[in-house]
Amino acid sequence: MSPLSASAIRLSALHAASFFSHGFYLPFFPIWLQSKALSPAVIGIVVAIPIIVRIVATAPLLSLADRSFGPRRLLLASHVGQMVGFPLLMFAPNEIAIVALVGLVAVAQAAVIPGNDLVTTAAVQRDPRLHYGRLRGWGSISFFIANIVAGYLVGAFGANIVLVALTLIPVLGISATLIAVPRQGPDLPLKAGDAGPQSKKLPPVLWIVLIGAAMTQGTHGALNAFASIYWQSQGFADSVIGYFWAAGVIAEIVVFMVLGNAVGRGSGLGLILLGSSAAVFRFTMLSLHPNAAVTLGLQTLHSLTFGASHIGAMAALTALAPLNARGRAQGIYGSLAALFTAASTIASGVIYKEAGAAVFAAMAPLGAAGFILTFIAWRMLKSQPQRAGSGG
Repeated sequence: MSPLSASAIRLSALHAASFFSHGFYLPFFPIWLQSKALSPAVIGIVVAIPIIVRIVATAPLLSLADRSFGPRRLLLASHVGQMVGFPLLMFAPNEIAIVALVGLVAVAQAAVIPGNDLVTTAAVQRDPRLHYGRLRGWGSISFFIANIVAGYLVGAFGANIVLVALTLIPVLGISATLIAVPRQGPDLPLKAGDAGPQSKKLPPVLWIVLIGAAMTQGTHGALNAFASIYWQSQGFADSVIGYFWAAGVIAEIVVFMVLGNAVGRGSGLGLILLGSSAAVFRFTMLSLHPNAAVTLGLQTLHSLTFGASHIGAMAALTALAPLNARGRAQGIYGSLAALFTAASTIASGVIYKEAGAAVFAAMAPLGAAGFILTFIAWRMLKSQPQRAGSGG
């Protein structure tokens, strides 16, 4: 086996292990909460806690990766934290204890996905033969498989199997981290202007890109919160709704595999522009009560609204972030994306109650704002092709 293929397998395993856990958590943890007789209002609060934690904690946690603590220790500590936190939930005596423990587990979860991306983009920058999208795409495939496996397990053993799985799956994350993440931080050659205190400051153009990309990710708030509810109200069968969601994941995987080599090879701004413009179209059309065939087509645009914009953001971080602040930049992007997603999700609850399907059109201005900011950043880079402190 060549060193390149071995490295690709290790990094693919890193993403697959982490997203397998998320494939259990995101769809089925609310079912466990419901099994504990929590009210819908409390479930809503508990589900929102990880988003709030990501806003506050992601940037400080990822900053540790820039220091002697390093990404390896950060990821190992994150997986161990989940192995400790999830079983404690089984013995939580009341709602307050559940809320507190979910908050602690959310801190452990917050660094995993952006930490994996930090490690992977650094590896791609070291070796351009690596294809970021094909590495990250295995995370989406793993998530898809986990959804199916978890559904069967919950049906066979009940809701408590979710916590059992979430306690055991981090063993895969620990194993993948040990084999994929070097003991030291990313070993990238420093260029002139990269060393020293000034390398900790993110360039203004990167701030603009990160905000624009995060706004585009925020357009998914209404979709995640109310799409299934809306589709049920339109008379679509549960099986059809399942196909809608599957279409988005499959299309996302295809885009990761095809376009993911943009990371390490450019600024990625074109992909963010593509994703934000697709978001304006997708969510405007979704508000017009489309039939099943059109809805299925709109769901495949998840490949652009999420997939292309995410790849673009990773490419921008790789190209524009100073080497000594890559972890902090990655964490800031994670916090911003969580912030806009939380805001759009909260707003969508009010809008959906009053205006129904118009909630999806309400996401379009967020995509438009993301497009405008990214376009401004593109013009800035075009006028200043030689940027100081660039990481790529």
